Amino acid sequence: MSSKGLVYLRPSRMVYVRVCGPYRDSIPAAWEKMLGWLDKNGFHSPVGRGYGLVRDNHNIVAPEACRYDACVDLDPFFEERAARELAIQTMPGGSYVRVRKKGDYADVTRLMLKMHSTFEAAPGLKLDDRRPVVTIFLDDPRRIDMDDLRADVCVPVSAKVARARDDMSASEAA
Repeated sequence: MSSKGLVYLRPSRMVYVRVCGPYRDSIPAAWEKMLGWLDKNGFHSPVGRGYGLVRDNHNIVAPEACRYDACVDLDPFFEERAARELAIQTMPGGSYVRVRKKGDYADVTRLMLKMHSTFEAAPGLKLDDRRPVVTIFLDDPRRIDMDDLRADVCVPVSAKVARARDDMSASEAA
């Protein structure tokens, strides 16, 4: 089951774990580290959603150089500890095409791996490769049945500039 739509994600401060390497390995490794840190520090359900940031297009960047960030919202309650033990960043905001997926998060990972090569933007939009593909994990896989897990895969988009308009503006400027 999936649904699709255009959404605006606001910039958000997050604590994160970055793992580099092929996404099939780095995604589970990053989440293992993040969930381990949360458990070790006693932060469970109050944390809320998880965010996965696919930083690089694996069709262009060498697999060993691909970066993946496993993130959670930065709660003031654990900000000081997070700053000492992990890293803090601001997730870039902007327009995204959102696809809601239901089921095993392994299926979401497979979708993310195909996203750069199969994504087709709506007319007037293009893939914005300056921002990461963001996956918002809505459920904790340790507490919800695999078939009921929900995630939003959000692909960054920006307005496509009409080529004819660019050519006309250039000739007017001359």
